[in-house]
Amino acid sequence: MSRTDFIKSLGAGCKNWAWSWSFIDEVNKKIIFGAWEDLKSVDEKKVLILSDDWNENENGSSKLGYIQAREHLNKVMLEGYQLYTFSQKRRKGVDEAKAAKIESFIPTIELKYLVREGNGWYATEQEQYSYTPEILEEYYEGDKKEKWSTYYERNPKARKECLEYHGYSCKVCDFNFEKTYGILGKDYIHVHHINPIATIKKRYKINPKDELVPVCANCHAMIHIGTKTLSISELKNIIQKNKV
Repeated sequence: MSRTDFIKSLGAGCKNWAWSWSFIDEVNKKIIFGAWEDLKSVDEKKVLILSDDWNENENGSSKLGYIQAREHLNKVMLEGYQLYTFSQKRRKGVDEAKAAKIESFIPTIELKYLVREGNGWYATEQEQYSYTPEILEEYYEGDKKEKWSTYYERNPKARKECLEYHGYSCKVCDFNFEKTYGILGKDYIHVHHINPIATIKKRYKINPKDELVPVCANCHAMIHIGTKTLSISELKNIIQKNKV
């Protein structure tokens, strides 16, 4: 079985089979990477899935596979997608600073957890998973720009439990993506932390039913606009006052 056939059999896809390193299953909200079993962390408990060194071709142009891979990682970190990997081995004799090429792979995926370490992104087991507040963000619009930002990692399982309890309609305006956009909007909604996670600035235990609520993208933006984070009831009142 080829890698393409294997990924398609999982219901996942990508933008271009020729250069893609990562894959997405939109229906089941899975991101799938090949994990390089011969490129592990120093403690050998984490397996490399993406390196910052692979972001450019030899001529200095951005690699489309790297850009797509970063988009997929953002879905794991920001949108509640879960990371899955399949084991693969690197072709021998390839410079580690260059993008790895596959020699062989095992057609089985496993649930993993994302960790940032040094200049690489690694997959690890749940018991080895740790929250890593600082990550590198890259943006592409012609020239590549880089900046450091602080990001407090969300737990996809907490998001899942929140939505199983509250559903997928916005708690402020009652907007439902599936009702408006059909299958395209199925199971899509933002999840808002009632106690803003960035103000806590540490790892903490969360109650998904009481501390997380589903909100649409517009309401979520308005909740966080300005210097004060609005409550659900405050934003509801603003909407009521501005209705014609």
